Amino acid sequence: MSELYLKKIPAFLVMVFMVTLPLGAQENYSAYLFAYFTGNSGDQESIRFALSDDGHNFKALNENKPVISSASISLTGGVRDPHILRGENNDYYMVVTDMVSARGWASNRGIVMLRSTNLVDWQSARVNIPTAFSQFANVDRVWAPQVIFDKEAGKYMVYFSMRLGPNDADKFYYAYANSSFTALETAPKIFFSNSNLCSIDADIIYKDSVYHLFFKTEGSGNGIKSAHSKKLTGGYVLYDKYLQQTSAAVEGSCVFKLINSDNYVLMYDVYTSGRYEFAVSKDLRNFSKDPTPVSFDFKPRHGTVIPITSAEKNALNEKWNPTFVIKHQDKQRILNSNAYGASALNIRFVPFSSSHSSVSGGSLNPLRYSLNGRVQKSLHCSDGPQTSSGLYLLKTR
Repeated sequence: MSELYLKKIPAFLVMVFMVTLPLGAQENYSAYLFAYFTGNSGDQESIRFALSDDGHNFKALNENKPVISSASISLTGGVRDPHILRGENNDYYMVVTDMVSARGWASNRGIVMLRSTNLVDWQSARVNIPTAFSQFANVDRVWAPQVIFDKEAGKYMVYFSMRLGPNDADKFYYAYANSSFTALETAPKIFFSNSNLCSIDADIIYKDSVYHLFFKTEGSGNGIKSAHSKKLTGGYVLYDKYLQQTSAAVEGSCVFKLINSDNYVLMYDVYTSGRYEFAVSKDLRNFSKDPTPVSFDFKPRHGTVIPITSAEKNALNEKWNPTFVIKHQDKQRILNSNAYGASALNIRFVPFSSSHSSVSGGSLNPLRYSLNGRVQKSLHCSDGPQTSSGLYLLKTR
């Protein structure tokens, strides 16, 4: 019989698959994408991705290495605080702080704006606020940008905290992006000032005709508070209550809705303890500690989560985790798409000891396996040994 090899899906096949099943259009959400960074030195200040099937247990893509080079997209050489948004027309938007923290906490002047049509390939543009808008020549930090679609304006609105020099307090500003998402076409305007107290890490969620603004208060007793408005760009009224479910210092909040649930998760970075914590709510005002355990196979810092479809998950895995297993329940849909043809087969690996060996000088690892119920002699895994059951993508040699 012929030998079968685990095979990465060619890029053109991935594109055929996405055309057959438009991302976000014909499928329900079934997983979550987490964009994050990991720390304050070297390539820790880079964009990373992780996936979860349940919104609580996350596995890093690309072995927890950056998925985009910070040096290639930023002015400073580092980026932090990635925020990702699903757009209105099956495209995606991401904004990040353009900053290397080793240069100091008042050293950055701008952000990076990114856009994608497939979550895998990203175009980027750098925005230096003092250069783009001379009236903000005194700006010494622009932190944690996020993006939301303003339905009234019909434009994407980028918002962030900004400080006009050391004698100013960090306040929240907004500006509209141009149609190509490569620049800000309007000068920043203040949309919320927390009684002139320093505030950072804004996150806006729209629910029941109300905009819920979550943010971190700086200074003593810092934590997560919220404000609410019927209008996106102003009129926010403070809900003067800390929402985190810990006495430790927290920052970098992100709110996302659990799939097929009325529950919203408020996740935040317990940055002094090197961990994340989740709280849950149905009304976005009253939160309690999430009873479901949370796990990461990495240590994230301030990031955001969006729901994704199984097609999007597969595309992300193919790019940054090419030895992935496709769930059995997805088999028929994949075969029907004609993107992979008959190369998607149900494989169950059969453990055995002595014959599990590596080929000298290479990465091919022969394994006994069961192909659609029949035990076969061996499978050569081009990306290392696979030991779990599931639907794999194969190529006949």
